[in-house]
Amino acid sequence: MKKTLLTLTAASVLLAFGANARTLTLGHAMNVESAAHAGMTIFAEKVKEKSNGEMSVKIFPNGMLGSERDQAEQVVTGAIDMAKINGSLAESFEPTYKAISIPFLFRSADHMHEFIRSDAAEKMLQSSQGKGFVGLTFYDSGSRSFYSSKPIKTPEDLAGLKVRVPESPTMMEMIRLLGARATPVPFTEVYTALQQGVIDAAENNISSLVEMKHSEVAKFYSMDQHMITPDLIMISETTWGSLNEDEKKIVKEAALESMEEEIKIWAEIDTRNMEVAKDLGVTFVDVEKEQFVEKVKPMITTAKQDPVLNYYIEAIEAL
Repeated sequence: MKKTLLTLTAASVLLAFGANARTLTLGHAMNVESAAHAGMTIFAEKVKEKSNGEMSVKIFPNGMLGSERDQAEQVVTGAIDMAKINGSLAESFEPTYKAISIPFLFRSADHMHEFIRSDAAEKMLQSSQGKGFVGLTFYDSGSRSFYSSKPIKTPEDLAGLKVRVPESPTMMEMIRLLGARATPVPFTEVYTALQQGVIDAAENNISSLVEMKHSEVAKFYSMDQHMITPDLIMISETTWGSLNEDEKKIVKEAALESMEEEIKIWAEIDTRNMEVAKDLGVTFVDVEKEQFVEKVKPMITTAKQDPVLNYYIEAIEAL
């Protein structure tokens, strides 16, 4: 029933703004203070500018169109045009995206930036053709670490804890190997889940900790930086197919240009949010990172046995 209502809501949104693919809907679960929202705002401005006002993008933040998974499903069915989702969630819709969710594969933010500008990244964005969506671009979403009401310094500190993850098989496997219990919870419900003890810990970037007010219920941020997974902006194949070649060029160029701006904005906001977190009483915990790396090594070994995933892993490692 919930998904039916969300689909009906999305359909009414399309009717309100015109379903002729000139006004495109773009949903996401972040708040309007986030770097991702700022990047999407730039994307919308560029689409309008490049099309001389003939095309526009209407952004729906804060999970207005449902959870990230709800929105991704609506993109696949064509109920909404576009969504920004967690890159790890994308593998539920196209297994190729598993490659960017493998823990500790990216060595740094710069390493990840080099990948999302590469030909291999563009090949990944196109890999979902025939499955209801196409990737437009990646956005920086920082590094992901664990946060909780107690410090987590080693994998042993995670033993038995219920840890919130997106609905990503790769992330669930990572949590299992680290000795904790993976508990999928919609991003917009993490605060309440932490507050009520539904979960013991979560993992995300510093900006999510601050902007979603998770810092009020999780005062320890453990800097293991297990993933540096970019976010994905996806567009429905139905919508993409309805655009002419000039319109496709406009949307693609605007998306890639907004990515470059979002990377800069992310760096500024994330640095500022670390200071905000400290002012709010969050303790940043140094961890025994190599212990975490050792626990999840089997994930890379297994992934390399898949020729499709191995192509991307080798491309990333070679950068």
